Amino acid sequence: MDAIGAAILAVFIGTYIIISTEKVNRTGMALLGMGFAGVVLWGGGHPFHELVLGIEWDTILFVTSMMMIVAVAGGSGMFQFLALRISKPSGGDHRRLFITFIVFVFVMSFFLDTTSTMVIMAPLTIQVCRALDIDFKPYLISEAIVCNFASIPSIVGAVPNLVIASVTGLDPGFLFIALMPLAIILLIVTLPIMLHRYRASFGVTDEHRVDALFRIDPATMITSKRDFYASIIAFVILFGGFAIGPSVNITPPLVALPVAGFMLVLSHKRANKFLTEVGWDTVFFLVGIFGLVVALDITGLVDDLGYWIQAVVGNDAAFATVFMIWIPALLSSFLDNLPVSVLLAPIASSPELLAVSPVLPLALIFAVNVGGYLTPLGAPANIVTMSFAEKEGDRISFLEFAKMGTILALIHLVIGSGWLLLVNFLMG
Repeated sequence: MDAIGAAILAVFIGTYIIISTEKVNRTGMALLGMGFAGVVLWGGGHPFHELVLGIEWDTILFVTSMMMIVAVAGGSGMFQFLALRISKPSGGDHRRLFITFIVFVFVMSFFLDTTSTMVIMAPLTIQVCRALDIDFKPYLISEAIVCNFASIPSIVGAVPNLVIASVTGLDPGFLFIALMPLAIILLIVTLPIMLHRYRASFGVTDEHRVDALFRIDPATMITSKRDFYASIIAFVILFGGFAIGPSVNITPPLVALPVAGFMLVLSHKRANKFLTEVGWDTVFFLVGIFGLVVALDITGLVDDLGYWIQAVVGNDAAFATVFMIWIPALLSSFLDNLPVSVLLAPIASSPELLAVSPVLPLALIFAVNVGGYLTPLGAPANIVTMSFAEKEGDRISFLEFAKMGTILALIHLVIGSGWLLLVNFLMG
């Protein structure tokens, strides 16, 4: 390793150590780290535009577009409308409501990234639980966990999935066929565990409170019929585009970007308000993280890491698969699953490792999504969920989340390892 490579590695590690302390703004630190990396590379004869050009701008455009679409749809009252619709059949029974919300989040996670899912579901869950006098924390913790593993079969279900798929060239149809059964198995295993763990908090709400809530006509939640119907059309186009796009070489960002632009144009005077609701901190955090990994790639450190992993796993397909599940999952638990994905995606798709095991990109997607709830810090969706609870004055502690998340993640990693070894065997 030359001096430039050593300096870039020091910047990368230092940036993540500081971010992991949670004592600084993570977006600011990521951009600062990228800036330092740019200066180091400039000193080594690499112009800054080389770093900028290497950033996955299509992924950033996709994330930003989806946030815009969610902001407009949320402003129309669409999600409040859905919350009343799906919670009404529970009749105030806490256990039935819990199952309804979990299944709804599971389905929703196929079509929206995990952060968007929890930005929508967390406030709705809190509102319904407050109205029915229910402790909302078991619901929020469970929804955050479910949205992370439910996103596994979908290329748009989580930003790491999109990053890994775009780098590895993974076919979305193959991803869905290979991992959808696993996601269903995980839900079947998980739901009884959650119901048993939180059984003491379930009951039945007083009949008068139930009547007061469900007497409200869901249609009254709609603040703008034009935006509401536009949102429905937009999601139909999105889901259709995501499903059909790969067969005609149309990527998810190319589907999401014009839909987001159309919705902003249609919302006219409210567009600026919706733009303020976009998670720009997440967008620029992505820019910083991508920039740091591009710097590692320019100096050859990503290739060096790939050679090391190849030397460790050798020609053992089973060991390579298990390695690409457990190591990224453990890294994701404290580094955040996105940078782990950005760093390891080129390695998982290297011809040398793919020759050992063709399921390594699948293993990496599974690993970073499940590793995202080994600890509360592993995925942005968890942080979003906990921030909503804190705003309500009822904080979810690290330990409270880990009691459910860590145990389930370890169970899921064992199940997933077995499933992917089976897929690897069936693929020869």
